[in-house]
Amino acid sequence: MNANEITIEIRGLESAAVKAAEQISALFPTTVPAPPSPLRAGNEVLVRIRADLGPAPDAGGYTDTCA
Repeated sequence: MNANEITIEIRGLESAAVKAAEQISALFPTTVPAPPSPLRAGNEVLVRIRADLGPAPDAGGYTDTCA
């Protein structure tokens, strides 16, 4: 893991967790969501995303689309 890398964990129903992972992945081109893993409690899954934040925004990295 490098200094610009983070791990995001999403827990929820599979359809919602996968959709959230896809939307987050769109913000970070180098992000690869892991396949959903079933959780023991109920019908929820866990999706992990390893995101490389990469270069700073002024160097062509991610941008804040909420601003």
